[in-house]
Amino acid sequence: MFKHSTFLRRRLTRSRYVDCAEGSVSIFLIMVLAFVFLFTSVLIDYARIAAVNVQEERLVRAGIRSVMSAYDIELRENYGLFAYGGGDGNQLLSKVLNDNLYESGRGDAFNLLPLKIDASSLNWSRPLGRYDIFRRQIIEEMKYKAPVDFALELAGKLKPLSAAMGEASRTTEILGDLQPLYDQREEALDLMLKKRMEAADSAQKLGQLLMNPPGDHIPSLPLGTLASSSDIPAMYADYLNKYYADYYRGPKQWPMYTVALSRYRSQVEELTGRIPAALAEFQAGNSRLLDEAAAALEQAKAVNLQMRSVLDQAAAEAGGAETDPASGWDIPGTAGELSSEPLQKLREQAQGLILPEAELDEMANHINGQRTAALSVEPLVSSLSDLLITATGLNADYSQMSNGVLNASQAVTGYIRGYGQQGSVIAAEAAQIESRRTADGQRRQTEQQAKAKLGDAMKLLDQIRELGSSAQEAMEQYRILRQYYRENVSFNEGAEQEAPAAGIDDNQYTAGKSSMKNMDGIYAAVGSVLEGARDRLYQTEYSAMYFRHFDLSALASIVSGSGEGAGGQLGEQLQPQAQGLEYILYGFNNPAGNVAAAYGEIFAIRLAVRTMEGMIEKAGLGNPLAVLAAALLYGIEQAVQDMILLCTKGEIPLSKYMTAQLTYRDYLRLFLLLHGAGDEQLARMLALIRLHTGSNPAEKYTYASAELTAGMPLWFLPGVVKLVDYSAGLSGDVRGKYYFRQVRADFAY
Repeated sequence: MFKHSTFLRRRLTRSRYVDCAEGSVSIFLIMVLAFVFLFTSVLIDYARIAAVNVQEERLVRAGIRSVMSAYDIELRENYGLFAYGGGDGNQLLSKVLNDNLYESGRGDAFNLLPLKIDASSLNWSRPLGRYDIFRRQIIEEMKYKAPVDFALELAGKLKPLSAAMGEASRTTEILGDLQPLYDQREEALDLMLKKRMEAADSAQKLGQLLMNPPGDHIPSLPLGTLASSSDIPAMYADYLNKYYADYYRGPKQWPMYTVALSRYRSQVEELTGRIPAALAEFQAGNSRLLDEAAAALEQAKAVNLQMRSVLDQAAAEAGGAETDPASGWDIPGTAGELSSEPLQKLREQAQGLILPEAELDEMANHINGQRTAALSVEPLVSSLSDLLITATGLNADYSQMSNGVLNASQAVTGYIRGYGQQGSVIAAEAAQIESRRTADGQRRQTEQQAKAKLGDAMKLLDQIRELGSSAQEAMEQYRILRQYYRENVSFNEGAEQEAPAAGIDDNQYTAGKSSMKNMDGIYAAVGSVLEGARDRLYQTEYSAMYFRHFDLSALASIVSGSGEGAGGQLGEQLQPQAQGLEYILYGFNNPAGNVAAAYGEIFAIRLAVRTMEGMIEKAGLGNPLAVLAAALLYGIEQAVQDMILLCTKGEIPLSKYMTAQLTYRDYLRLFLLLHGAGDEQLARMLALIRLHTGSNPAEKYTYASAELTAGMPLWFLPGVVKLVDYSAGLSGDVRGKYYFRQVRADFAY
């Protein structure tokens, strides 16, 4: 019994131990499974979070791309620009996002990532009206088009004339600077001669007082009125006769000649008293006029030095300058270049316009010689009063008086005949000066013809400017365009720039130099483009490609002189849309101002080219100033004909030596390069775009940022996921049972 109970007790104790052991294992397994479940559930949700992050990013990128695909079609097709034009962007974004999350509605579908859109927004920036944005789009549009077109079409046409035009420009500049100096110097020399002749002619009054008319002997005269000093000895013999006749009269006779004798004596005293004053007046006037002549000669010397300085400076600049501005242009297939050698020879001939210093010093010696000749008069005249006053007495020496008067008169007369208006000495000196001026007469006549021709061209330009005075509808369009331009300038925080004054100078030399400088500027601009000035080229070619220019054939009747009242016939051509390229280039806010400016600038370029041709054609004239005057006349005449041909045919040869054709549009492209690619041109383009499309570029955006906040329900333990977020730093946040994340995507045209 005892053993049985002991056995039972032992069995019960062993069973209890077994149950305890098996319970411990279960708890352990439960703990392990719980940890595994926790890890697995968190890992599953974490993986779902990573997957939903990727999906959200793809979703927002797809959404922003879809929104930005609604670009403004009119801007793209008409101007090659991209800007949003699809209405409410936020609504479009929401629709795209919702469409991407659309579920088919099947009940047996299993959605691993059930996204829920919490919020979405769209932010616009970088409007097309900003200069930097507009310029960037121009570059993108033109980077595959502009360089080839430009290099082949324009630079290749200009290159063959570059050396000749560069030399012509320098020659025109030098001769144009020398021409007024040359005329100023010659005027000073003429003034010098004039003052010298006036100095000699100032002795006329003294000479008339001595003997009028002058002669080589003094005949006897009866008493009467003394007209000159020579009359004193001429009447002295009759004076003595009458004196003694009265002296030896009869005792009962009255004196017969008392009055005549008294009158003779008083006239002698009065006349001899006038001689010193007349001599002093002559000396003072002669000295003053000769001083003025010397001053005029000094002025001529100073101007001559200026002329030499112009040539020296030109030679120094030519020594360090590139003779051919297009020598570095690598453009295959261009025609042979026009030689600049005839123009170089013409420029070298300018040295002949400088007077040698020895010749100017000789002129100074001539003035000193005239002073000496004038001084020889003084002793002969100054002693004459004392000699002639003896005629009031009875012991005067007739021979001395006659010789004294004759010597003084001949000295004065000789001085006048040598240096007066018809003076032999001064005539020889003047002939020496005139011998260098053989071409001046013809040159001045040519200058007058050129000035008249240039005046006709200016009148024609004024007539073109007046074409739009009656186009009220076009004026209203330009008023609106000006408002748009100002608003765009203000939007870009810039300063409004007035359109530059356009026109042709009424002086042919100034017009010639200005036209040559414009041509130099064109070559420099083209060269800078070929060397890498990308933005200027792209903006120029963009303007020429997408904006209309004026139909120049509408001016054919005006430039040919057969049109009257053509302004009313132009119609649509006066609208800003029909001359947008000219407006971009010049910016005048009236219907004909931009067209007139373009016409005037083309005329100036044609004047430069044709003047270069004229220098070659007229080189045989010899005198460089005469060649320049004839070349300018040739240039003006030919430029006028070129403008008629351009208006009627639409294109003209670059030069008579180079037959490459340039159209009106080609010239505008060159001028766009010449005047740069500044912000004012961008503002004008934007104003035209707004006028044409009705859309304000300042309200057309090219950049958008989309923000999306989406949520996903967590399947297992939101708290643990949130705890993991604290430690691991998830990209979103947990709110309740949902995981939310905000993502952003940007898109720019």
